[in-house]
Amino acid sequence: MSTIPIKLSKLFPDIDWQDTKVHIAQRSGVNRPIDDFVDNFETWQNTWTGGFHSRNCWSRTYVFSMMEVPGQTNQWLFGGVFEVVSRTSVKQKRTGKVGVDFTVKLATFGLAFIGRLMIEWEKDARTIHRLAETILDGMRVLQVLPEPYAGEAFPGSSNINHNFRVLERIWRDERSDWKAALQNCQGIYLITDTLTNHRYIGSASGEEGIWSRWSAYLLYHGHADNTALKAHLNSKKDSINYARENFTFSLLEYMGSSHDKAYILDRESHWKEVLLTRNEKGLNEN
Repeated sequence: MSTIPIKLSKLFPDIDWQDTKVHIAQRSGVNRPIDDFVDNFETWQNTWTGGFHSRNCWSRTYVFSMMEVPGQTNQWLFGGVFEVVSRTSVKQKRTGKVGVDFTVKLATFGLAFIGRLMIEWEKDARTIHRLAETILDGMRVLQVLPEPYAGEAFPGSSNINHNFRVLERIWRDERSDWKAALQNCQGIYLITDTLTNHRYIGSASGEEGIWSRWSAYLLYHGHADNTALKAHLNSKKDSINYARENFTFSLLEYMGSSHDKAYILDRESHWKEVLLTRNEKGLNEN
């Protein structure tokens, strides 16, 4: 069996690469392009690829878009080839930045590979836009998934650091790998408002594992015991969307069923002291 790498260009013989730029979509703050791709393709198309960018961003007819894959090194998911329909010079009211508002439409190249083609490429610069011919030789076909990418696989308990919107979808869909790992898991967790840096420490113990405990936040939007956290969130306009955009969840300590509740509560208190969640930036009242 041949192990010769398959060059990306072999799958797209009809593209004029000299008239194409490559969009290298990467995390922006807590927002990850791959999450918007899974949630809403129009948002991926019109906000990450289209929308406001620098003047020289999409200076060619076509944009070959790919996005970083969470937890994987040098792996990118193909998100479509887009044709640039229009360019409008604009000045952002909020930031004062001058740039271009790009309108794009999905082209017909590689439609069957959208969300399925995994590309191997070692990023060698920070810019999100590259001339295709300058990096094409370094792009390899890693694999073609049997089904379109539907969300991040469980990354391991020590690697959970995800925003509300991502986890809400995982909990809503009851992703089996996440649920199996967390429904019997006890532990200490941290909720952070990344906009204000307010923090809340909580715990899950006994029969109520992390999966059940976080369901109160992610599916039912609150928990009766978390009065300061709820008050903080309720002070925001459109509180649930605020949480979706600004709240992140992480698991500080993973514990099995052998630990009793007293030990877990003691560890919870320890983390409250360490992370100062009882002060003015904290949301723990005790």
